[in-house]
Order: sequence, then C-alpha cells, then structure tokens
Amino acid sequence: MKEKIRTLHLASFNGNIGDNANHYGFYKKIEKINNFCFTFDELEIREFYWKKRFFNDSFVDLVNSYDLLIIGGGNYFELWVEGSPTGTSIAIELELLKKINTPILINALGVDPGQGASSKNIDKFKCFLELLIARNDFISIRNDGAKKAIAEYVGIEYLQYLNWTPDAGFLVDADEPSDYYKNKSYIAINVAFDMEEIRFAKDLNLLGYTDFLSTFKTFINNFLENYSDYEIIFIPHIFRDYTFITDILAILDDEVRRTRVSVAPLLHGKDAIRDIMSIYSGAKCVLANRFHANVCNIGLEVPTIGLVNYRQIKELYAEMLCDDYVDVTVCDFDNILLSKVNNKLNGSSVRDTRLRDSMNKYYIEHCEKMGEWLESKFNEH
Repeated sequence: MKEKIRTLHLASFNGNIGDNANHYGFYKKIEKINNFCFTFDELEIREFYWKKRFFNDSFVDLVNSYDLLIIGGGNYFELWVEGSPTGTSIAIELELLKKINTPILINALGVDPGQGASSKNIDKFKCFLELLIARNDFISIRNDGAKKAIAEYVGIEYLQYLNWTPDAGFLVDADEPSDYYKNKSYIAINVAFDMEEIRFAKDLNLLGYTDFLSTFKTFINNFLENYSDYEIIFIPHIFRDYTFITDILAILDDEVRRTRVSVAPLLHGKDAIRDIMSIYSGAKCVLANRFHANVCNIGLEVPTIGLVNYRQIKELYAEMLCDDYVDVTVCDFDNILLSKVNNKLNGSSVRDTRLRDSMNKYYIEHCEKMGEWLESKFNEH
C-alpha cells in the first residue's frame, strides 16, 4: 500500500495561468512516483505579498502539521527582494526555518537576477541555500537560465546541491479549441507587460516601448497582408498584459482590429488552463515573451517563436539549444520576425516533437531523483 503524504503546497495559484499550467504538469508526474500517495493543500504565496499571511511562528506550526512542504514552481529565487532575510520572495527568517521539522521540496524555481542582485542579497541567499542544504532538503531549479545565474552570481560550487529540471509547463495538455477558434487560421500572441522598465528600456541601442509598438504594428500589417486568410489572437496571462493589447489595438487600422483581431479572456485559477491552452493548441504559430507562453506551447507541439526583451527567454532557448527566438529590442525586428513566422508556417505540416520529447525525458529523470529523496526522507520516520 502506498504511503500517504499530507502535503502543503506554497505557490501562486491565482492571477497567472502559466503557474497553473506548471502545477498541472507537476501534479501529473509526482502522483506517479511509486510508493507514495499525495494529498495537496494549496497555500497562496501572494497572500504573503498582500500581508494577509506572514512567515512567522504560525507559519512554522502550520508547516509542521504536514508531512511535506512543497515550495513552487515559480520565479521565487529572484535575488532582488531587498527587505527579505533570504534575498528572495520566500522571506522567512533563518531561525524560523530551523524550527521547521517537515521536509521541504523546493520545486523548479527560477533564479532570476534580471531585476537586480546586490551583494548583500546574494550573501543572504547563500546563507538560505546553505541551511536548506544542511537540512538535506530537495532543491530544484528550472530551465530559465537558473544554472547560469547560480554560477555567475552565487557560486558554481552550489550547483552540486541543486537539481536542474525542465519546467512542468512542458507537460500541459489541451482540449480541442472551441468552435470560434476551431474554424479559424490564426497565430496567437502573448506580450508580457510587467517589468516594463526592464523589458522596454530605451537607450541608444535598444527600442523603447513606443518604438516597439510601432515596429510590432508594422509586423502585424505585413503578416496580415501576406496571409489574407489568417487572424491574430492576443492572449493575456496576467492583467498587465492588457496594457500592451490595448495600446496595439489603438494604433492598428480600424478595419484590421474589427475584422482580423480577437482577444482571449483573462482567466485565473486551475480551471483556466483548459480554456486558454485550447486556444493556444489551435494556433498555427505562437509568438511570446512570457516564460510559460513559450514553455507550454512547445509542450503542446505548437510552432513557437520566443520574443526576447528579457534575459529569461533567451536563456530558456539557450538551454534547449534552439534559436527559435527574435530579439525585439532592436530596430527592424519586424522583418526578422516575419521571416521566422514564414519559416514556421511554410514548413512541414507535421509538428516537431523533439523539444517536447527531450524535456519530457529530462523531467522523468528529475522525478526519479525526487522519488529517491522522498524514499530517503520517509524511510527515516
């Protein structure tokens, strides 16, 4: 009989469908690990950001009432959170962490220095990592350049204690598109608008947001002129993405936005992924600069082109040894992007499964390591 593991899962479950896709893939795989049967209680990490909950003694007591604590996946090893005792959004005092008796599984976290990484924060993060390592907790980082960031900012010596894994968003499933989308030929576009000051930083060599919009408009017009039977579907993942959608709609020709463009709904929660992923699955090609909009569509075998204006996306493709991305911070990126889209749409009608299959293989190996760690922990009790 499988051992029952009462599990508290600390992560983001609302407000970003990419997180939901990641959890979906993670649950699908972890529940197949032999000898264990998991029950999950979700704890929304954003409640700590909203000051509705706190990393205090009550949190310690809550965690200690469970058999296992899972943290993530998500981008929680960001290295910029100055007021945090760990330098990250997991803002727990180390003395409180020492009071936690429950094993901790750090699940596929991003290590993201893109918003800054002060020496003070790096020192705090090292102390945090060293305590987790001393506790023999399971620490895993995802394929968004996290290994490179650890080596560059924290220290290559720490990598021996960290487990690398593809993000579980690669494992997402999708229903058939609804009738509205099923009968259309379309490309789907997701442009992230959070971290505007970083993604659209204007200097002598990089496009600012206004020039980005203008260049993207040129791409859309040229694409629709070349593909007269196609439409464009904009897909928001979080509320901030609507800023870009509203701005690009405002500058498109009225006929284009009324007859060739649609906008998917902004949904949230674990049930949202079925609707949104079904829209993505019907696309002939996806253009995206959000992490999970790339990861999930590669997993769905949809031809995908990364839009790079943040290091995370470029590092994602570098780790996959793939160059299906376009730097959208440079002038005239519209021509390069249109050429990439042409190659995708005019290529083989058989969707390429190699990236998805390789990520799935790596994830199975990762699950084997998790299983070995769980066996070691629960055989101790």
